[in-house]
Amino acid sequence: MGTCWIDFEPLGRRAECVPGETLLDAARRAGVALAAICGGAGSCGRCRVRVMVGDVSSPSETEIHRLGTEAVEQGMRLACQTRIHGGVKVYVPADSLSTTQRLQVEGQAVRVAPNPPVLACPVELPPATLTDLRADAVRLRDALREAHGFGDVALDVAVAQTLPDRLRAQEWRGVAHVRRVGGRAEVVRFGAPDEPPLGLAVDLGTTKIAAHLVDLRTGLSLAADGVMNPQIAFGEDVMARIGYAMQGERQARELQEAVVAAIGGLARTLCGRVGRTPREIVEAVVVGNTAMHHLFVGLPVRQLGTAPYVPAESAAMDVKARDIGLALGEGAYVHLLPNVAGFVGADHVAMLLGTGIPDMDGVVLGLDIGTNTELVLKTPSRLISCSTASGPAFEGAHIRDGMRAASGAIEWVSLDDGEVHWQTVDNAPPVGICGSGVLDAVAVLRRAGVLTAAGRMLDHPRVRRGDDGLEFVLATEGETGHGRPIAISRKDVSAIQLAKGAIRAGIELLMAEAGVAVSDLDAVILAGAFGTYLSVDSILEIGLLPPVPAARVHQVGNAAAVGARLALVSLDERERARAIAARAEYLELTILPEFPNAFAEAMLLSP
Repeated sequence: MGTCWIDFEPLGRRAECVPGETLLDAARRAGVALAAICGGAGSCGRCRVRVMVGDVSSPSETEIHRLGTEAVEQGMRLACQTRIHGGVKVYVPADSLSTTQRLQVEGQAVRVAPNPPVLACPVELPPATLTDLRADAVRLRDALREAHGFGDVALDVAVAQTLPDRLRAQEWRGVAHVRRVGGRAEVVRFGAPDEPPLGLAVDLGTTKIAAHLVDLRTGLSLAADGVMNPQIAFGEDVMARIGYAMQGERQARELQEAVVAAIGGLARTLCGRVGRTPREIVEAVVVGNTAMHHLFVGLPVRQLGTAPYVPAESAAMDVKARDIGLALGEGAYVHLLPNVAGFVGADHVAMLLGTGIPDMDGVVLGLDIGTNTELVLKTPSRLISCSTASGPAFEGAHIRDGMRAASGAIEWVSLDDGEVHWQTVDNAPPVGICGSGVLDAVAVLRRAGVLTAAGRMLDHPRVRRGDDGLEFVLATEGETGHGRPIAISRKDVSAIQLAKGAIRAGIELLMAEAGVAVSDLDAVILAGAFGTYLSVDSILEIGLLPPVPAARVHQVGNAAAVGARLALVSLDERERARAIAARAEYLELTILPEFPNAFAEAMLLSP
């Protein structure tokens, strides 16, 4: 069929493409992270591009419906619906990209005494001579026994392959990085003298990936950063990605390779900031929900796609980084914390570890809010967890003017004497509204009487009829950065009601299972990136949380990343994580006969 070229502007990126493939497929291969929340079905309308020049397929009915006739006539298209016939140049609007987002990588600082799995053991070996013909590996084992008291020590094969040259280049001196787990000692790297061991802690979220580069001797974070999970290009939620992986081995491998490449890129970035290289990382801890965990390691996910949603593995795992394509130290391992059950995975265990909820006094409710929201209720005698499919609305998806928390996203809203006030990320001109802004807007409109408890929109000078019914204009054409108004529609309110209803129903059913009343709640812990930016007053106003005093609600940041860091630097914390996972009870909400009614009632916008 031959090939042709596609140019992505204003990114300045050119890639080879195959006639017949979609613009979305070409963008994925070129590393252009177009938002494709629906996985390429055309239903979300987020992968909008403008065809500037070139030969492409005619607009589909789906595109005309999602974009409108006027926009299509101006060259606007959905990348997932547009097939390439020849060379083409497209313009990619900033709000169609899933990159350059504000990412939450930090959580509340928690310090523990380091007890790392990998020790840095300085050694000085006697050079080989004609009268001392011991093998280099034997010579290293003897030195470790004499200097550090190790008995039988294994050498990773990649370490054995590089050891002779390194010993001689370093004049028979160096640091053996010895991993001791489960009574077994293994040299996973032989480095230069005085080379401190590095570790990598990763929170592998459905939407975002946060990573910390850590000094294993001190437990201190040297650098931290985050990126969007590139799997978003294959579907916004875990079920869409599971469906994609079920199409075949190639599709599953694409998902695995995409996230490994992202983590590898983060490792290079973080190491570069402190003058080190990823080859000096001798241990990593990765946490994610059950689906993210399986897709990262390459475990099958078909059984996760249908009831009863059984993991392939729930115990903690240790895998060689190289076996999953992650380029770290020669023999470095990746440790994955245990999963609980269903979609309550290692990230939930890490959140519990990072917040200390299992050891808190009294009755504590914990939420890690995201595309999948994990809930936990801790009582003096029980620790009960569940997962709710809250969906991507809190990330700005399925909201007409929704976007992630990037520059220009409205993140805070108020309505005073009929006047609308808002704040945007970076204080840039508004171009959309992110999840915290949407929740804020809904709460404000509810408080002002513009919305009823059922979500119906009433009269107001800023209420008008739009394409999706009644809508409330937050920012006018003259106020926005793109010259189009930004509004909250009745349809948007419904999306928030669905997400809010799923979470509140989960809370109510957890409390019912434990026999706990609202008055019994001593604390509510909000974890995760989204939970960090929420207005507590707003979520109490619309009833996302039970009506507790605002002073009992605590926002703790990315607690899963904190837990991953604790497990990275301490074998004791790994044992705590194992004990937490074993203790946690799992509540499957969908099989409870009370769930439909609880969900319906929880959709009301009422405290």
